[in-house]
Amino acid sequence: MDFDANGLYASVVSDLDKEYPKAENPRAFQPEEEKKFVRLFNEQKFRLKTAIFKVWFEYPKLMFFQPVPSKDKITVTNKEGKKETGTKIRFRNGFCYNVLTSAGIQEIVKAGGRIIRILDGIVYEKNLDRPPYGEYVLKLRDLRNQYKEEGNVLGSNCMKLLGNFLYGKSIQKDVLTTRHLWNEATLKANFDSHIKSYEKVNEVHRGN
Repeated sequence: MDFDANGLYASVVSDLDKEYPKAENPRAFQPEEEKKFVRLFNEQKFRLKTAIFKVWFEYPKLMFFQPVPSKDKITVTNKEGKKETGTKIRFRNGFCYNVLTSAGIQEIVKAGGRIIRILDGIVYEKNLDRPPYGEYVLKLRDLRNQYKEEGNVLGSNCMKLLGNFLYGKSIQKDVLTTRHLWNEATLKANFDSHIKSYEKVNEVHRGN
């Protein structure tokens, strides 16, 4: 099962309760603020500031769905036999760490998690009074619905893409998702109805 998180972009971006920082007033996080900010996050009271923090956090051990992933450092051997260190995004329970906005940190706590430490970051003391994209994204939503009713697939998809540019792209896949490698006989029997003919697909493939 696949689901597209962008289906919610209109309500998310135009929500009057959302937080958008004033970009002209950032400051560095001070170590002496850590204890206070950790307490405010765990009590769900970190408002009306906005921030970007590197945090340690913890999910309950039996949690089914984690709203925010962990970023792990991993070391792998490349095809030349050399060791390479990079990061990998993982959804898991227990101890995690990541660089997150204050909105993401609050979602961890709302879901039952706990903030352990704040290591570094930037604090924005003031937020904008209203969502900067509200009217724009709602207009896109209305136009998309209008084009859908008129059967204008191109117009509807264009409005969706414009909304995606504003909100970002995020697709999650269920853990039970499977992929199949079909042989030629199976593909002939099951090719997508949007494709005019299997032979034309094969011709394009051979041409490449």
